[in-house]
Amino acid sequence: MKITIRAKNLNLSQDLKEYVEEKIAKDIGKLLVHERSPIEIGVELIRVTRHHQKGKVFRAEVQVVLHGHKVVAEAGAESIKQAIDQVKDELEREIKHHRGKETTLSRKRGRFLKKLLYLSSLARFKKR
Repeated sequence: MKITIRAKNLNLSQDLKEYVEEKIAKDIGKLLVHERSPIEIGVELIRVTRHHQKGKVFRAEVQVVLHGHKVVAEAGAESIKQAIDQVKDELEREIKHHRGKETTLSRKRGRFLKKLLYLSSLARFKKR
């Protein structure tokens, strides 16, 4: 698993790097244990504005590439650590949704092929 951390308008300290690796890499890594292809995770930590002091000033974005598909999650919060926690939760939901979509499509294809194989040659179809 390759993780890339990038900061914009923000000081990227060692403490913040460790926090991102702990939350994102470990927790998301548990979901992606069975993936065969190399996993690339891109984390972007942003301070939206230097002028404002209150509100959703910090934003975190995470991109994970799975089987050629990009899974993206982003969240904004009052502190950077809250934004990282929120984006981790959203990313877990997105990965579970993506995984469910793959299994659903493969099952749908299997049902279609089974139907084609067991179709009688005497069957007639109505023209619409």
